[in-house]
Amino acid sequence: MSRSYALIGYASGLAANNPGCANGPLQLKAHTFENVLLTKGIKSYWQAMLLPQPEKTRLIQVAQLNTQLAMITYKLRKQKQLFIVMGGDHSSAIGTWSGLSAAEMYAGNSIGLIWIDAHMDSHTFDTTPSGNIHGMPLAALLGYGDDNLTKILSSQPKLKPEKVSLIGVRSFEEEEAALLYDLGVRIYKMPEIKERGLNVVLQEAITRAKQGTAGFGVSLDLDGIDPNDAPGVGVPEPNGILANDLCQVLTLLRREKQLFGIEIVEYNPYLDENHKTEQLIHKIVLSIFGD
Repeated sequence: MSRSYALIGYASGLAANNPGCANGPLQLKAHTFENVLLTKGIKSYWQAMLLPQPEKTRLIQVAQLNTQLAMITYKLRKQKQLFIVMGGDHSSAIGTWSGLSAAEMYAGNSIGLIWIDAHMDSHTFDTTPSGNIHGMPLAALLGYGDDNLTKILSSQPKLKPEKVSLIGVRSFEEEEAALLYDLGVRIYKMPEIKERGLNVVLQEAITRAKQGTAGFGVSLDLDGIDPNDAPGVGVPEPNGILANDLCQVLTLLRREKQLFGIEIVEYNPYLDENHKTEQLIHKIVLSIFGD
């Protein structure tokens, strides 16, 4: 394969309920994730491994780390380099997609996003019951929340709600649901997915993400998958997407030339069982970028 993919580790669990996910990307790198991909013909290299630096508050630490990440994805998009972000907690999405959005925004374009997750991740500090920032990234990208999170690289919202779809939702609070429904974000809860089929749902989400945009990305929280298949996550929710079903439909992305990059987050190796979740990450990436 002539393409190569930039790997970016977001080695932080500061925004999570369980900080063990900080070690997720470090373990993937230690276990030579790039070599696993290369055996299947996928060339990749580690562009960066981001770690939080000491600061006065957790918010500032998270904001600074995401600013670093945003600068990386901004430059990679300008170079038309495909990327894979490995988390770490889901606050990484703020940096990943702020950078990509800013790169396109300055050219007068917008981006779409497919968000696969058991949760809505659309709280602000005014609504959050936990205070955990990993429950806020989608709201921040839509322009809602603390300025430290919403104004990275640009003061404008990074996403247009009509270009965003959530897939796999089954655990949320009323306040974040009200925000997303008011904005017009498309939300596919598990009953609809089971009724209509994951293939149909993903095809609709791809169409929505591409329409009127320069391209799109995928943000995949591993807790969107059923915990029997992906036990290594901090906030497991039962009755999720089956891993085999997900990997099968993700092959739809192989033909999408407008796919700019992906992120896979919330992998906590301390909670994994016999490397089951780690191996699933391999399968997910191969499903999207393999032949």
